[in-house]
Amino acid sequence: MWRFLRSEMKVISSLVEDAMRTDREIGELFEMNVGTVAAVRRRLVDAGAVYYVNIPSFNKLGCELMGFHTGSMDPVVSSDVKGSNYLEFCSKTPQIYDAIIGGNSIALYSIFKNATEMEKFVQSHNRFFSGPKRSSKAKFNTTTFPYSISRGTYATNFASLVHRFFKLDVPTPSGRPAVSAEVEEMDLSENEQRVLLALVENPTASDRRIAPLAKLSRQAVTRIRHKLAENEYYTTVCVPRLYKWGFEIYAVVRAQFKLDFGWSRRPLQQPEEATELSFYTLSKADEGVGNYMFSSFQEYVSTVNPLMAFYHRNGVFDGDPEIVLFPLEQCVELRTFEFGPSLRHITGIGH
Repeated sequence: MWRFLRSEMKVISSLVEDAMRTDREIGELFEMNVGTVAAVRRRLVDAGAVYYVNIPSFNKLGCELMGFHTGSMDPVVSSDVKGSNYLEFCSKTPQIYDAIIGGNSIALYSIFKNATEMEKFVQSHNRFFSGPKRSSKAKFNTTTFPYSISRGTYATNFASLVHRFFKLDVPTPSGRPAVSAEVEEMDLSENEQRVLLALVENPTASDRRIAPLAKLSRQAVTRIRHKLAENEYYTTVCVPRLYKWGFEIYAVVRAQFKLDFGWSRRPLQQPEEATELSFYTLSKADEGVGNYMFSSFQEYVSTVNPLMAFYHRNGVFDGDPEIVLFPLEQCVELRTFEFGPSLRHITGIGH
């Protein structure tokens, strides 16, 4: 388990709340020397404690829905075989941007232009896991979240989780609220699409480094980057590598709700932990998915049991919730907030 200095905890806490904070802003927030903040930031990134991701706003690129897929697999088939087959499947499937496999369970997230593409994804999964690979195929339970009728964080939301873990005597950070996002037709030139792709695939690169990748001048890249950021075509986030910190459990909770406990009531009545501690949330009126990391099984029990008790006591579930636990030491990350393949697929760049 990693042990962080207090200065490192402060910098991490600040960055996971707002990845765009400058060293000067962090220094003023925590009364730290700017040079110290810069050195701590570099050390954390170089050591792999945190990393940066530029997450595209897929709804602004014409995508209509997101998919969540979880399933169980035959325990007789070895973990190595299942992991190898799904790594290959992910490498052939650009719509998948986040996926994890562990033990006999798998969970993955995907992005689709429309329902037709979603159906093609299902068919490609069935086709890939035919023949010799059939025994390692997961029995998927798929939930779709159309942007137009869903709410989500759509970008990582680690601030509250990290604050709870560090137990710093500083103000509780603002969590990322679940919001609505309407689908728009992509209104980007080819040059703008190339810059967006380069930014997604190289989130820490300077405009000078992006320029040859996008086949543009540095000045053009700077101008386009400003436009993309101003119009919220992407969000920069700082992601903590919690499995390296000693976190033991990743829990995915999928629940179906009665419609009278829809979004008009849910944010106001449910415990704050349900959304504040979920680092990635998708939800619609009758269904929701939350993702949680826990430093120990004891923390998992002490957090999740009261949440489930609240929902059961108020009779808001429409059926039993599905909770899938992934022991992180035994897991394989198939993809982790890797949006480049999806963006290439949507724009057609590089295909």
